[in-house]
Amino acid sequence: MNPAIAMLTHEHEVIMKVVNALGAMSNELAHGRPADANTLHEAVRFMREFADKCHHAKEEEILFPEMARHGIPEAGCPLAALRREHAQGRELVTELAEGVEAYARQEPQAADVLMAVIGNIGHLYSSHIWKEDNMVFPMVDRLFSAEDIDSLAERFEQTEVELGQEHETLERFAEGLERTNQTHVASAPR
Repeated sequence: MNPAIAMLTHEHEVIMKVVNALGAMSNELAHGRPADANTLHEAVRFMREFADKCHHAKEEEILFPEMARHGIPEAGCPLAALRREHAQGRELVTELAEGVEAYARQEPQAADVLMAVIGNIGHLYSSHIWKEDNMVFPMVDRLFSAEDIDSLAERFEQTEVELGQEHETLERFAEGLERTNQTHVASAPR
């Protein structure tokens, strides 16, 4: 796999760890068990910082324009649809943040709102990532030269530096959530 796409694919895996952990928290809520509000706040931060400001920025500001330069229509499929899904993701994360605040204040129905939003996030991200991994990234491999790929990888690295992301800290958060989720699932009563 080329280094630029490997970076994006790895980030997809990290994002899905948090999305899946949110799903596990939603399941806990559905069974009347509480979710940790601090963890939910950190998940919102992760989705805003890692998923959007770092990962989506690489796609929207670098990858998609380069794909358009290589003949993929900017206003057509798949680029316009992927941009719309990124915007939907931002809206859902805003709804998640509002739901987390309501849940932390112990407002009535806040758990139900959280479960609905988390379900929507899970559906959107699972579908979106599948499209990119299985349809878009293979296009890049076919259309881009080795030099184009190297340039993308360099620009992706520079994006992380310029954005000042706490990339490793956010990845560790995702890893920790995944471990917690696996431990909880293994010890759950059957």
